[in-house]
Amino acid sequence: MAPVQLLLTTAPHNNRQLFSDHYLNEVLPKQSAWKSLRLEAAEVQKAIASVFATFTPSTIEAQTEDDLVKPVLRLLGHTFEVQPALTTPDGTKKPDYVLYRDDSTLKSNKGHVLTEALLQNKAFAIADAKYWDRPLDIAMKQLKGDPFNNRNPSFQISFYMQHSAMPWGILTFFFL
Repeated sequence: MAPVQLLLTTAPHNNRQLFSDHYLNEVLPKQSAWKSLRLEAAEVQKAIASVFATFTPSTIEAQTEDDLVKPVLRLLGHTFEVQPALTTPDGTKKPDYVLYRDDSTLKSNKGHVLTEALLQNKAFAIADAKYWDRPLDIAMKQLKGDPFNNRNPSFQISFYMQHSAMPWGILTFFFL
């Protein structure tokens, strides 16, 4: 079965109760910023739909990132660094992405082990991507490797947000 990307105009929304359908259907479309970006967003939606149309789901995280996550982040206009080192109380960790305000702020942090101070006023989000169909609310104990990376992905992104002081965290989830 091919992956399906639901449009915001489809109700009810599959947003896991992040936003109410009333907000998405009634409040958001009346916002002036929403209205002014509607045409630009339509072009990006079309390009993202094309990425989804050619994507073959994989249980390999790196493959999902290369074929889906990175192209979508680029289409959305994000400037990002892949697997930067981040200082945490549990040692240095590597979130999948840090999203920067622009290319110059990304370049100023390149090669550094990131801290809250280095990210302040330069980055606005931290992101983590999981393989297709990976449950995001449970630990997968059968996985091998770093025990931190095998924990509940929701815990993992929360941990990254806390120790990067990012106001936004993005945890990808894709399912059939």
